[in-house]
Amino acid sequence: MDRRSFLHVVGAFVGASALTDTVLEGLGRTVRRAEAATTPGGVVPPLSYWIPNWPDQIEISNQCTAAWQKLGLTIEVQQGTLDTWTAQIVGEHKMPHLGSMSWGGAPDRLEPDYFLTEFLYSKRTAKGGLNYGNYNNPKYDQLIEAQRREMDPAKRQKLVWEAQATSAADNPSLVLLHRDYVQAYNTARFDGMVPVLGSGIAMPYIPWSYFKMKPKTARKLVKVTSIYDIHTLNPFATPEVHNSTLLRWIYPPFVIRDENTNISPWAAESWKVVNPTTVEVVLRDGMKFHDGKPVTVDDAKFTFDYILQHKFPALSRVPDSIESVEVADKRTLRFRLKQPFAPFIASVLGFTFIVPKHVWEKVGSGLKTPADWPNDQPIGSGAFSFGEWKKGEYLFLKSNKAHWMPPHIDGVYWLPVPSLDNQIGMLERGEADVLGWNVDLKQAERISQTKDLKVVRSATHGVHEIRMNADMAPTSDPKLRLALSTAIDRKQISEIVFGGAATVAGNTFITPLSKPWNNPNVPNPAPSVDKAREILKSAGYTWNAEGKLVYPK
Repeated sequence: MDRRSFLHVVGAFVGASALTDTVLEGLGRTVRRAEAATTPGGVVPPLSYWIPNWPDQIEISNQCTAAWQKLGLTIEVQQGTLDTWTAQIVGEHKMPHLGSMSWGGAPDRLEPDYFLTEFLYSKRTAKGGLNYGNYNNPKYDQLIEAQRREMDPAKRQKLVWEAQATSAADNPSLVLLHRDYVQAYNTARFDGMVPVLGSGIAMPYIPWSYFKMKPKTARKLVKVTSIYDIHTLNPFATPEVHNSTLLRWIYPPFVIRDENTNISPWAAESWKVVNPTTVEVVLRDGMKFHDGKPVTVDDAKFTFDYILQHKFPALSRVPDSIESVEVADKRTLRFRLKQPFAPFIASVLGFTFIVPKHVWEKVGSGLKTPADWPNDQPIGSGAFSFGEWKKGEYLFLKSNKAHWMPPHIDGVYWLPVPSLDNQIGMLERGEADVLGWNVDLKQAERISQTKDLKVVRSATHGVHEIRMNADMAPTSDPKLRLALSTAIDRKQISEIVFGGAATVAGNTFITPLSKPWNNPNVPNPAPSVDKAREILKSAGYTWNAEGKLVYPK
């Protein structure tokens, strides 16, 4: 890495004002140690471990680091904001040895293809792709491609299970747990909250609460706290789930998940699989954009053509699956697929949207890509329209009373509040109506002691994981990855960090609650530091006099 690139990486985490020569020299040593990491018989260099600066991620890193130190490893933890983490690790693919992240319960992630493909498929290793751990296994890729083509559900399930078993043997990620959503709201102000798998009562992912909640006072505006803000209003630009799903309130997808997570019509009135490579979708009649202009089939075709032309990384599933889009009649789109694609309805129609052609056909002059356009006044056709965004303060979305399912409320203020203690305090003082992030069970007990505040706990298919860089020694060694996995106690992490409000994961991103897609035959190893050391020893590793792990000779 040259000095200019090195400054770019460091600057995202510590800020330009903190880039002293001492900092650069120290971090430079880490880079040089990593470059020299393959020396036979040499001490394994410190592992660089990047995390978002969230309380749960910090505590998870503490638990893991303590275990890995017992293996003779030194761990250098670096914290950054979500924006810096995403920019460096996802956007630039400047991946350290270890990168920790939690992934929410977005509706398209109920389809098993999402986690299996986006995280581990070799074609997702490009900048902007979510295979930033650079996992590459041709057998795994073949299984992923086969399950996508298999239209028979029973046969597809076998392929999905085999894919999970294949990746589990390589341990590309430390899959930790599926944290429950423990959230709260003010029952004196609103009722009708709807808990949904993967969204709880408050997450924006499957937002039935916000469609159905009813005000109990004259105030019809809802204030919801979250741990972070959005970073763009451009629906083509963001792979980050909180941001992208909030934009789906403005730009609705063609299908959504209902309260029981079954696929339900939304911007699409109906769909038909004509043959394995042809799907016809009928748009809902009478839709209008927020500027009053009708939503047409030409707008829908324009949107897909636009994605196919510009190949936005955040929407890579579209060019991966669609050959072309045709207008069949005044309300019907006909999709020609590159090959049979079993996840098409859930994964593509559940994630894509319609933008107004009269707005976006003018975008592009002077831009490298339309994804760079700020889209300061987004115009969609969803149940909520754009009100105002003051970065770091709030995002206000207004209820669209012309929608086919108009909300009972007048709008939602999303308030970015990084501190959970502050979020709880705001709820207790009446400054917020809904706590839209997660609390642990001890915090939930505190909230329950306040009159009119109700806590709701819901399961999720979202996941906490620590990705390992399969291209950088020593995490390129599957045996060392297995040892890292064996040394940590996932149940203990769940108890310490979340008070046990979680489902402990198997060695797959798909939660055990997701049947029939989860492969129950790929559990994570039983936690044991001694066993982890045995794995390393059998792979030829040794320890020096100071107890530091040494590479095989």
